Amino acid sequence: MRVLFTTRGSSGHIGPLVPFARACVRAGHDVLVSAQRQFEGNVTRSGLPFAPVDEPTRDQWMPLMERFGQLDIASADRAMIGRFFAGLDLRAELPALRALAESWRPDVIVRESWEFGSTLVGELHGIPVARVGLGVAEMEELTLTAAAPEVDKARAEAGLPPDPDGERLTAGPLMTSIPPELEDPAAGAPANASRYRFEVDAEADQLPDWWGGNGDPLVYLTFGSVAAGAHLPYYPALYRSAIEALATLPVRLLVTVGDADRDLSDLGQVPANVHVETWVPHDSVATRADVIVCHGGFGSTLGALAHGTPLVVLPLFSGDQWANGAAVARAGAGIIVADDVEARGVLDLPPAETIDGLRRAVETVLSGASHRREAGRIAKAMRALPPVDESVRLLESAA
Repeated sequence: MRVLFTTRGSSGHIGPLVPFARACVRAGHDVLVSAQRQFEGNVTRSGLPFAPVDEPTRDQWMPLMERFGQLDIASADRAMIGRFFAGLDLRAELPALRALAESWRPDVIVRESWEFGSTLVGELHGIPVARVGLGVAEMEELTLTAAAPEVDKARAEAGLPPDPDGERLTAGPLMTSIPPELEDPAAGAPANASRYRFEVDAEADQLPDWWGGNGDPLVYLTFGSVAAGAHLPYYPALYRSAIEALATLPVRLLVTVGDADRDLSDLGQVPANVHVETWVPHDSVATRADVIVCHGGFGSTLGALAHGTPLVVLPLFSGDQWANGAAVARAGAGIIVADDVEARGVLDLPPAETIDGLRRAVETVLSGASHRREAGRIAKAMRALPPVDESVRLLESAA
């Protein structure tokens, strides 16, 4: 069987796909990952074969980003999904994706929720399409409503019948690593969802002893692989203010800034109990941390909970971060420290009072046992899900 995995290719988008692709490889199937050229490194680092598609040009996306920057977070999120992912991205990738379908002839396509060109290609070439979810059910629903109008325009241009409500976007199987315990009971769950265990590295390397034998609680501060990028306003100001808020606690504070090409010296002199790295293996930290402070990204959130590590979530720039933080708080596995998505500009830094809330939240998590207990409950539920290798049978049936 030939399985084509399709993604934008940025870290938060390809990460959830990789375990399913590797499962197909282990089962002896041929796998290819289609992503934008600019993200080739993300694919090759996963050890999977790469097939490039085009991305929008700077002249196309910069005007949109400038307009997005004037919106509140909730409005910008809907616009980003609809105008950028389902609009510019879809049209840029479609020619190469169609050519790939014709030349490589996949038996099934597996897309991530925010890649939409494959839904047209699958229908045009009679190839079944499955989906890997990037978040909780309410975010999958928001994605559908935000993307459907733009995808429907592209369908008309490709000669496909109308689909104004986006029913074709959710027609195939949905595979997700979100456990039911994180879903909002009021939001329900898609009828076609199959849940699989979130993969962790059980033999992750030990962390170096950067603190010389200090046994204070370990707090890990990470805002993922994107937040420090030059196109966003968070580095170094947000990192400095978060370090200042947390470093006065009696903790060991480990900070990472992601893969962005940033000078760590921009953070200035950090206190003795703070250590800064560009990147460390998440599993190496999550299995040893007493609390993880993050932005609510998919990988950071599930990667903490899979180890039973409680969270303090500071959402930054995307609606799924608020949804994930709310899910963590609802489950009792951590605390969300968040601004109103309809009040803060999408590129505004969190205000000082929000940053100050990080310290109080970390103190609360460290001072009691309830958040760790509930995080452990979520971890147990995640381990009880079927292994990701069982997803291969679902794809074989679809093909």
